Amino acid sequence: MPALVERIAGFGERAAMIACGEGESELETWSYARLAATARGLAAGLHEAGVGRGEPIALLAPNGPLWVACYFAIVSTGAMAVPLDDLTRGRELGRQLAHCGCRRIFTARRHLDALRRLEGGAELDVTLLDGADGPAGARDWRALMAEPRPLPEPAADAPASLLFTSGTTGTPKAVPLTHRNILANLEALLAEPLVGAEDRVLLPLPLHHAYPFTVGMLGTLASGATLVFPAGLAGPQIVAALRATGASVIVGVPRLYAAILAGIEGKAAGRGGLPAALFPRLLALSTWLCRRLGLRLGRRLFRRLHAEIGPELRLLASGGAHLDAATAWRLEGLGWEVLTGYGLTETAPILTFNRRGRARLGTEGLPVAGVELRIDAAAGAAFGEVLARGPNVFAGYWDNEPATRAAFTADGMFRTGDLGALDPDGYLNIVGRTTEMIVLPGGLNVFPEEVEAAYAESPFIRDAAVLERGGALVALVVPDSDAIRERGAVRFATLLREEIEARSQHLPGSLRLSGFAVAREALPRTPLGKLRRHLLPEIYGRAESGAGAIAAAAPSAEDRALLERPPTRELWAWLAARFPDRELALDTSPQLDLGIDSLAWTGLTLEIEERFGIALTDRALARVVTLRDLLHEAAKAKAEARPAGGAARLTAEEARWLRRPGPALAVLGLVLYFLNRALMRGLFRLRVEGLERLPVSGPLVLAPNHASYLDPFAVAAALPLRRLRRTWWAGWTGRLFTNPAVRLFSRVAHVVPVDPDRGPAAALAFGMRILERGDTLVWFPEGRRSPTGELLPFLPGVGLLLARSGAPAAPARIFGSFAALPRGRRLPRLRRLTVLFGRPLDTAERAAGAGAEPYERIAAALHDAVAALGPARDD
Repeated sequence: MPALVERIAGFGERAAMIACGEGESELETWSYARLAATARGLAAGLHEAGVGRGEPIALLAPNGPLWVACYFAIVSTGAMAVPLDDLTRGRELGRQLAHCGCRRIFTARRHLDALRRLEGGAELDVTLLDGADGPAGARDWRALMAEPRPLPEPAADAPASLLFTSGTTGTPKAVPLTHRNILANLEALLAEPLVGAEDRVLLPLPLHHAYPFTVGMLGTLASGATLVFPAGLAGPQIVAALRATGASVIVGVPRLYAAILAGIEGKAAGRGGLPAALFPRLLALSTWLCRRLGLRLGRRLFRRLHAEIGPELRLLASGGAHLDAATAWRLEGLGWEVLTGYGLTETAPILTFNRRGRARLGTEGLPVAGVELRIDAAAGAAFGEVLARGPNVFAGYWDNEPATRAAFTADGMFRTGDLGALDPDGYLNIVGRTTEMIVLPGGLNVFPEEVEAAYAESPFIRDAAVLERGGALVALVVPDSDAIRERGAVRFATLLREEIEARSQHLPGSLRLSGFAVAREALPRTPLGKLRRHLLPEIYGRAESGAGAIAAAAPSAEDRALLERPPTRELWAWLAARFPDRELALDTSPQLDLGIDSLAWTGLTLEIEERFGIALTDRALARVVTLRDLLHEAAKAKAEARPAGGAARLTAEEARWLRRPGPALAVLGLVLYFLNRALMRGLFRLRVEGLERLPVSGPLVLAPNHASYLDPFAVAAALPLRRLRRTWWAGWTGRLFTNPAVRLFSRVAHVVPVDPDRGPAAALAFGMRILERGDTLVWFPEGRRSPTGELLPFLPGVGLLLARSGAPAAPARIFGSFAALPRGRRLPRLRRLTVLFGRPLDTAERAAGAGAEPYERIAAALHDAVAALGPARDD
């Protein structure tokens, strides 16, 4: 490693490192000459201070030029550098320092108090990297500088770094890497033309990990390129660094690139109109041309995008975890070159990577020079544990002989703990880790990352972690509140459930979730994005029990102002009284923490309107993800209030859907009626029972179960024409009002537009108007199609409608539709359908259901009445 310092000194005044501040003009640049001089001066100072060969010296500080100079100084003396996570605190920090026996540490001022509180912390020799001398004898780094002098070179097999593993499955282990280990890996990387002296390499990853240390820091500096440290890890800080420095390469992890891609696609979708519709098609075309024909047109097709993000950016290097092929290819389609690799801390770290011009995205690439791989697979198995040997592979864990013995085979090959296979051309495919594999009671092996990727494809799921519970798969799900707010947050919890059910349809039955819990905070991950899986069971238990709700925190000045001014002050006090058994915080979710879902919002907002005179529109409710959002919307509600008119108010645009069709549309309606009736009775042998139980005239709510898209057609065919002419249906805007053709069908069929994610008040208003006219309303109270065909709980909205209108409600049960056309099936099977109508509930029966509120009792009673018509069956 001292020879590497001499090498970089030869690059002279060329820029070695640029550290970005918060402002785009706040750049600190170090030349190679300055880096080498600082490293030599610090090394001389350490030598004079009595630093001995092999002595462990800790580095606990954020990325920056001084971190790099200190590292080179430590290893130049023959000591061993111990880079620590800058976020490590308390007991874990003390354990790591004690395990490696550190008596000296380079650190930042903010760590001083925590270090002094550790056992033995008062005896630590502390050098500060961020300012003048600190208290208790902590010196400024400049005080350590001395006149550079020749120092004895360390042996090639002497330890240069002691790195701690990520600890994804338990306590991290200490990995000593020798000068030979590190330089063997570095030389293998330098043999490939990845970066040149003209490149600027952005490194947003912490240097205490082997991947950013070797590939990002050493690889860049040994190439004579410029290393760029962004001000932080947030998207705007990374983009600011790209623009300010003209960086051409990023050394990152899959989660970073997935976030970049999601941000690009989200921004394109947010433009609306033709640009939003054109972008995904253009990206798909560019990706196909790149993947199939080798034509790279992305930089031209998306010229504006490249100008916005980073005009010089050309290469995205990914490591630390597997980058799925779909993400990699979309990034290639956008015009960037993507190269991936695989390795571990114990292998310094790279074992394989995809070469330029020979990359096979989706694989981990080919072994680097000098590395031998072998797959330890059982006879006939498609994959096995990956074994490795080479000059970059460590010799054993620090002071942990049992772990060392378990880590190597009898013939000296390192057990990576990863399961994979080599294809005929030598490319490595990783399928999972042995320690993370879930073995279900039936003997099925499940790799959780595969399942997590399927569910995380949902735009409404920010993150997901799969674990085993009670012999089945469950998941911790972190919702994407911004995406849900954009879609409409009224059905927050229901939307998550529907998304998980929809994603499950694309997985084998054995890989589907049996349950999930919502995590309100980020899942525990390492800085490189790997899940700390040993922590998941406890988090799942808390979330499942409700103990994972957001705890009350000290409000900010802005929050205090919101809580102190009328009318939000009074509203907050009323909410606290309304939910006395809950500790409310501004970040409390009405949907997830208080159980307010769908049309139950309407009951709450009507109470707010009656008590405080605050009229919350559907548009306002759709933006409410937290109680803070609710207070903000209440504060500005008068500016967006609907026209007066009580519960049944509708805008002019909404009210037009209640006009009866003219003569031409009425004729078209007759044609559709008889066509549907012929199809239902001919192809599906529709049978109708109990029609005589329905009242001949007057308002009526028909409440059937819902298991299939065939259900409304079956009910329409079951009703006589005279009643059907006065029957109306609630239709989802996301399906029945998306284009002129379906809007025409909806107009003819008496379908009114309801957006369950945005419009609970409008749904109630439509229902009230229809019933006030003495017409029939068909309302599917489950709110969605049953994924299994079994009857789901009824949402309270139907109870609210019946409580306020006083209209009779008749249960109905549809048999056979689930077998004919279940969720996930495109074409129906020709099965018999039966529609069974029950008698309307009387007043006593309506009040007999379970629930705290009258509308909840009505909804529950109606559910019981539908269930009493018979269990689900295939007719």
